Amino acid sequence: DFQADDERLLEFSFKYLDISLDEFSLQRCNVEFLQALIESIQLYSHWTVAQFTDQNNQDRRHIIVFDTTNHPEGFSTLDEDQLAYHDAWQFAPVRNQQWRVHGLLIDNLFQIVWLDPDHLL
Repeated sequence: DFQADDERLLEFSFKYLDISLDEFSLQRCNVEFLQALIESIQLYSHWTVAQFTDQNNQDRRHIIVFDTTNHPEGFSTLDEDQLAYHDAWQFAPVRNQQWRVHGLLIDNLFQIVWLDPDHLL
């Protein structure tokens, strides 16, 4: 899905944001979480795909292995089958918080799917 030498800048989308599940609902997102999310999106928008996909980091930024989570079926609420072929990723908007953002990295576009301020995945 991604290239270690991909120099395109990272972009973000909320097209596939899923707030239908209670554990990833907007009601769980406090102002501090949402502010940190916006700040991290702004920061990562200046990063290349290669920089973002370097999993040797302290930002809890890595590929998600759904088999080891509370949702082994993955992003099952997404209708589009072709999305299942892309790697799921997560990152922490703030290093020392349990907050997480989960999504799909498709080319240089990070599709945010779940907002997880309580780290329930």
